[in-house]
Amino acid sequence: MNALHMPLQVRVQRLPEFTSVKVSGPATLADFVAFIAEFGAETHRHGDKRVLVDLLEVQNKFKFTDHFQIGEAAARELKHLERLASVVPASQITRTSEKVAVRQGLQLRVFTSMNEAIRWLRDPAPQPAALR
Repeated sequence: MNALHMPLQVRVQRLPEFTSVKVSGPATLADFVAFIAEFGAETHRHGDKRVLVDLLEVQNKFKFTDHFQIGEAAARELKHLERLASVVPASQITRTSEKVAVRQGLQLRVFTSMNEAIRWLRDPAPQPAALR
């Protein structure tokens, strides 16, 4: 599957070490939660273990409560993943969704550097879900 059918534009590429997802376009909270639910089902079907989500081209005006709900949705829908790395613009990083998801058992890290995110995904050692 190359694209999910969502208001957001989503491109999925399965690579040998991880699955890469590029999300772009304007996003509402409802769109984003729907994307997480659909993508959770898809990653489960494909047996994906490690995922990189590139959010650099997503336009949003998410509030604290939105980030909280995104973290909850990610933990609920993507808990089967070994690692989930998301890359966001430095101006948009809050770590709220990361903290919420990690507390609920999802190994999620948010990065502002694509290279750092990929390095973390490629690291073979499992890391306990703990806040930094």
